[in-house]
Amino acid sequence: MSKTISVIIATNRGGPYLADTVDSVKAQTSAVHEIILVDDGAPDGALERFAREHGLRYLRSPGKGVSTARNAGAAVASGDWLIFLDDDDVWHPRRIEAQRAALDAAPHAIASHTGGWYIDADGTAFGTGWRVRQVPALDMLRGAVPLPRITTLLVRHDIFEEIGGFHPGIRIGEDNELIRRLLMHGESVAVDDALVGYRRHSGNVSRRMLDGRLSAPRSVRRLREEARDRGQQSIVAALDERLQKMRHEAADENLGELITAVRHRDGAYAARLVGYVLLTPWSSAQAVVRRIRS
Repeated sequence: MSKTISVIIATNRGGPYLADTVDSVKAQTSAVHEIILVDDGAPDGALERFAREHGLRYLRSPGKGVSTARNAGAAVASGDWLIFLDDDDVWHPRRIEAQRAALDAAPHAIASHTGGWYIDADGTAFGTGWRVRQVPALDMLRGAVPLPRITTLLVRHDIFEEIGGFHPGIRIGEDNELIRRLLMHGESVAVDDALVGYRRHSGNVSRRMLDGRLSAPRSVRRLREEARDRGQQSIVAALDERLQKMRHEAADENLGELITAVRHRDGAYAARLVGYVLLTPWSSAQAVVRRIRS
């Protein structure tokens, strides 16, 4: 794959890790065409100064969220392929080289994704990371394997524009919504190497994850209806299977977090969880049975 690659970093903060993030892109054994820093409402012109000092393209976005900011970056990007990079993640030096080689071997593919590792606030690796394996797009849509992570995705620019980019109205789960639409359009090549370091911050993200478990099925149902209207029956069947799995997964996770919230006497969060449990009484009852049997 000899085409050009644009890297888009959308941020409203910059933060202490941004320099390391940019350095990891510049250290690639196979160079990218450009790095676009999209300022999604950071104060005091700090990001514009950072872009100037580090030789990046700078773009000011209206501060309407990461989806709008990423779309704005893609709109001005001149590369044939796009990568969306968070402002605190890092790459292995061979990331681009490895994904280029994978796409050279699969010229029909519209994207490529990789495995990765976790790093803490100090940049120290921890845990076992995640792996990927090559399966058809339909298997990812039905949930046989996890979806690719947006931070590892390399996607054709023209396909990204054709499907409309990130949905600006989705604030939680926008990454997975985009990836599902991409997989409805074509195949992604897996590179089973740890090539992206995903930084995990301290703090409680459970409430955001809870909202995501509620919004994700709505997103999948909408995509299912679009596939049905286009007569894509294999995709409809795959998304039906995914919805069934999502109900079971959400019920298990909600029940586990409810137990934890009660133990920690977090009444407000427990009350929210009870509400979600009651939305799916049958799945929640099955989750209780599974927990008792385990």
